[in-house]
Amino acid sequence: MSYLGELRQNMRPLAAASLGVGVSLPLFAYTNSIFAPHLIEAFGWSRSQFALGGLAMIAMLPTLPVIGRITDKVGVKKVALTGTLLVMPAFFAYSMMNGSFAMYLAVFTALLIVGSMTGTLVYTRVVAENFGRARGLALTIVNCAPAVIAFPVLPALNSMIVEIGWSKSYLVLGAFSTVSGLIAILMLPPDRAKIPRADIAVEGMLDGTRRGDYRIILKSWLFWLILVAFFLCLLQTQLHSSQMNLMLIDQGLTTQTAAWIASVYAAGTFVGRIACGLALDRFPTPIVTFISMFIPAFGFFFLATDLDTLWVIGISMFVVGLSVGAEADIIPFLVARYFQVRIYNTTLGLLMTCSFLASATGAIGVSISLELHDSFEPLLYAIAGSIVLGSVLFLLMPKSQSFEKIG
Repeated sequence: MSYLGELRQNMRPLAAASLGVGVSLPLFAYTNSIFAPHLIEAFGWSRSQFALGGLAMIAMLPTLPVIGRITDKVGVKKVALTGTLLVMPAFFAYSMMNGSFAMYLAVFTALLIVGSMTGTLVYTRVVAENFGRARGLALTIVNCAPAVIAFPVLPALNSMIVEIGWSKSYLVLGAFSTVSGLIAILMLPPDRAKIPRADIAVEGMLDGTRRGDYRIILKSWLFWLILVAFFLCLLQTQLHSSQMNLMLIDQGLTTQTAAWIASVYAAGTFVGRIACGLALDRFPTPIVTFISMFIPAFGFFFLATDLDTLWVIGISMFVVGLSVGAEADIIPFLVARYFQVRIYNTTLGLLMTCSFLASATGAIGVSISLELHDSFEPLLYAIAGSIVLGSVLFLLMPKSQSFEKIG
């Protein structure tokens, strides 16, 4: 089958996965930063205190492997439906906040768990099951969806918060995510886990209950190399999620200008995902991964300098977005490239704990930087250095296409 022919044949599962991911956890990462300055103003929280909200990511460390393992066993539909039905209660709880930071942390943690059941961890299995030659491009399309949706939504959301308040805006966002998520589930084809073995193109798909899978994964040097490299590269996560608008306001921007810059950042993720996805299908995986993850070091470096003009800030955030777009494609691609599909979600769940651990660590860094220096500048320099080191480690991954998959 041709490259584009594979895309045409699997348009339905691709569209379903794209919509499901587009209105779930990746989108919430964008919208969190829009709500941030309004919540701080409403409740009188300090910026360093709000940064500690990233510690909620620690709750995901035991959760993600469980979600991944369950998805390997019962399929995408059941897990995604459960998560989608729980989204609205989480946003309703957001709308009822009364200024308690502990309540905010509890709701934020709950939404992280619920969102993970409807995000890339679950839905990218649809791509791993149905795509081979065009897997990189398919992952790109799926992971572009949040950026495409965020581009018009972020400025509109900020305006809505100003007009009707943050409480009602949370309800509108929750309803939008729930309805769109249900539509995505209705579009999904039957789970491959329900089809007899003879009808499955992917070898070993149904052996998800085999004992020793975790031992196989954890004994792999390649798994640990990827884990450490991504940890170093993803310490930046808090800076482009809940802290992005605060970081941009620290550069001298207004909340509305910061929201527009957030849209520029979202456009960068769109471009980065397309370029990375196409490159992964054509060029050596280690080289593409290194280049994709190295690029944002430049953006964070210039944000740390005193070059606080609108153009410099805009270009820097666009460059940062290029890598964030690439990272969302690369982690699922590396799992499908180096690990058997029967343990796809189990492996992906373990690796995604790395991103949440890095995010929690980065949150501590943000809080310390704001507490000691009342500025993001020292942390921005440190993040730029960690990205350089982590991206270089990816060059050690196997380049040969004949590499025997783990598991």
